[in-house]
Amino acid sequence: MIEILNGIHETIHYECSLGLRLYHNKNFEDYPEHWHGGIEMIMPTKGGYEVIVGEEHFPLETEDIILIHSGVIHSLRAPSLGERYILQFDAALLYHLKEMETLLHIIPPVIYLKKKDRDSLHGSIKKKLDKIIEEYQGNSGFREASIYAALIEIYVELGRNKVCLNGSGRQIRTMRQQEYFEAVMNASTFVNQHFMENLTLGEVARISGFSKYHFTRIFKQYMNMTFYEYLNSKRVKRAEELLYNTREMSITDVAMGSGFSSMSAFNRTFKMIKRCSPSDYRKIRQQMYETEE
Repeated sequence: MIEILNGIHETIHYECSLGLRLYHNKNFEDYPEHWHGGIEMIMPTKGGYEVIVGEEHFPLETEDIILIHSGVIHSLRAPSLGERYILQFDAALLYHLKEMETLLHIIPPVIYLKKKDRDSLHGSIKKKLDKIIEEYQGNSGFREASIYAALIEIYVELGRNKVCLNGSGRQIRTMRQQEYFEAVMNASTFVNQHFMENLTLGEVARISGFSKYHFTRIFKQYMNMTFYEYLNSKRVKRAEELLYNTREMSITDVAMGSGFSSMSAFNRTFKMIKRCSPSDYRKIRQQMYETEE
C-alpha cells in the first residue's frame, strides 16, 4: 500500500484529480511507523485491523472507523485474513471553506468511532463514507462533486460533535457558550485570511466584540492555545510552503512573505515550532524531494 517511503515520510500519489485516493486493502502485511501530509480514514469490512499512534493502540473491529490527521506518526498491523477500506485525501481540499481550516487545525489528531458503541456520530460518518466508496468505484456524472460534498459533510459532523466543546470537554449547551465558540471560530477565520498583516491581539479582540482579557481567556479555552500561538502557527505553515515550493526565494523574503516583521522573530518562532532553522528545513525538504524523484 505504501508506495514511496523516505525514512518515515510517506508520499501519497492521489489517483483522483480531486486529491483523493481509496484503497480496498486485502493485504495482511504490517506497515511501520510513518506519517503523511494527507488525512487518512480506515474502516475494516472483514476482520479487524490495528492502528498504533505513540503508546496508544486502536484495535479496529469490522465497520469501526478511525480518522488519522495529517502529520500524525502511526503504524498499522493487519490480521492474516481481512479487508478494509483506506481513504486518503489532501487536507487542502477543505482549506478554502470558512471555518474548515480552523477546524483542521484544532481537531483531535486521532478520532476513533466504534460501531458497538451505537453512537449516532459513527452511523452518520459511516453513511457518508459508504457514499464516497460508492461514488469512487462508480462512474456516475458529478462523481467528484459528490465525493467532495460527502467529505465536507463528514467534517461538519466532526466539527459539531468533536470540536464544539467547552474547556471541560463537554458538548456546548448554553447560548453563551455557543456565542463564545462562534466568536473564536470567526476570529480564527479572520486570522487565516489576514495572518500576513500586522495583526494584534487588541485588534482581533475588538473585531470579536470582547475585551483583550476576555478574548484571551475564551480563545485559549476553545483553541487550547493562545492567540499569538495560533497566529504564529499560521505564519510558520505559510513559511513551510514558501521554503519548499519557491526555492529561489531568499530566507528574508520568505520571512516577509509569511507575515513576520523581522528575521530574528522568524528564525526564533520557526525553530520553536519546527525544531530546526528555516534554512535547515529547506535543505531537508530538498533532499526528500530529490530522493522521491
